[in-house]
Amino acid sequence: MLLKRIIYVLAGTFFFLHSSGQDLHYADVQSMNLWYNQSLKLDKQKDVRFNFRDIKYQSLVAFRNASIMVNVPLIKKSAEGFQKKSFVSATAAGSFDKSNKGFFKNNTGLLGLSYSQRLNANDLYLSLGFQGTQTTTTLGNLGGSFFPDQFDQYGPVPVVSRDPLRAGRSYSWTSFNSGVSVFQNTQAMEWYAGASVRHLNRPYTDEQKTQGFRLKSTLGLQAGFTVKNELSQFGLYGITNWKAEAAEYLIGAKVLHSIDGPSNGYEGSAIGIGFAFRVRDAIIPNLQLKLNKTTIALHYDINISGLSAAGYSRQGVELMISQKLN
Repeated sequence: MLLKRIIYVLAGTFFFLHSSGQDLHYADVQSMNLWYNQSLKLDKQKDVRFNFRDIKYQSLVAFRNASIMVNVPLIKKSAEGFQKKSFVSATAAGSFDKSNKGFFKNNTGLLGLSYSQRLNANDLYLSLGFQGTQTTTTLGNLGGSFFPDQFDQYGPVPVVSRDPLRAGRSYSWTSFNSGVSVFQNTQAMEWYAGASVRHLNRPYTDEQKTQGFRLKSTLGLQAGFTVKNELSQFGLYGITNWKAEAAEYLIGAKVLHSIDGPSNGYEGSAIGIGFAFRVRDAIIPNLQLKLNKTTIALHYDINISGLSAAGYSRQGVELMISQKLN
C-alpha cells in the first residue's frame, strides 16, 4: 500500500510540475479533430461528438478522459449568393481528466468559431478557426495519509506531516488557439490539410506566474484523404503535434464497407476496421459501426513504448460516439 501511494504521489507530481507537456492525445484523431484545429469542420451538419478514454499502467496508476462536443453551423438553408458559398460553425465543448485515486484532475471548457469560404465550384474550401479554452487543474487528497518529513540512514524519522503537496490546491488558466485548413468534400472523395497553434498566449499554470510553469505553444499539422464509391470507403490520415520538449506523430488507415444503402432520409449503415500507429508509443487497431446518423468507434492501444522494455504494461481503450442532428 505504501509503495502504491508513493507511485501516486510521484506520478501526480510529474504531471503537475511538467505542465508544459500537457496536450490532447486522442486515438480517434479524425472524429475529434476540432479539439486540435477549429477550422476542421468539413461539412454544414450539426453534430454531437462524445469520447471516453481509459489508460491503465500495470493496474497501479490509471487515467480517464471524457469529452463532449456540440457543433452548430450558422447558416440559413435558403441562403443565396455569397452566403451559399461560405458557412460559419460554432463549437461548445467540455472535457475532464482524472486519475484513479482522484489525485489529479483537469477540467476544460471550450468555445470555438470557424469560417469556411468556398473557393470554386468543386467545393474546395479555405477555413480559419479560433478557440478559447478555460482549464482548471486540481490536486486531490490522498485519503488523509501522513508522509515522513525527513529521512536518515535508517529510513524515515518519526516526524510526519499531512498532505505535503497541498491536496485540494487548484489553479485555472485560459488558452487561445487558432488553425487554418483547406478541404474538399464530394461524393467521390474527401481530403483536408490543416495547421494549428495551441496555447498562443502561453498561459501560466501556477499562482506565482513563473516561467517554469508556463505552457509552451503547440504546433500541429493534420491531414487526411478518403476515396469513396457506392459500397465502400478507404482513407488515410495523420497528425503531428510539436512542443519544445515533446512530439507526437500518428498515422492511420481505415476501410468502411456499406451494409445497406441510403433511402428516404435514412443514411444507411456500414461497418469498418482500421489501424493506427503512434510513433514510439502504440499500435492502435479499431472498429467502427455506422447506423444511419450514429457512428460508434472503439480503439485499443497496444503499448510498444519503452515501458515494455522496462517490464511495465499499459492498456488503453477509447470509445467514440458521434451523432448527426437534423
